[in-house]
Amino acid sequence: MTPKDIDQYIACKRLNSKQLAQKLGISESYMCMLRSGRRRPSPDLAQKIEAMTGIPFKRLLLRKGKSA
Repeated sequence: MTPKDIDQYIACKRLNSKQLAQKLGISESYMCMLRSGRRRPSPDLAQKIEAMTGIPFKRLLLRKGKSA
C-alpha cells in the first residue's frame, strides 16, 4: 500500500488514523505502520481495507516503492 492511498482516503472521509484503525479493528500503531510502509497488511486485512476504501487488494499488498 502506498501511504498516499490511505492518506487520500482519510482526507476525503475526514478521518484520522485512529478512527480508520477502529473501523478496521486494528490498533492505531499498526495503522501508522501500514501508512508509513513499514508493514504490509495480511491478505484478510487487505480485503477488509479494499471493501472499506476501494483501494485495490493487490495494491495494498505491494511493497513500498512498487507500483500496481
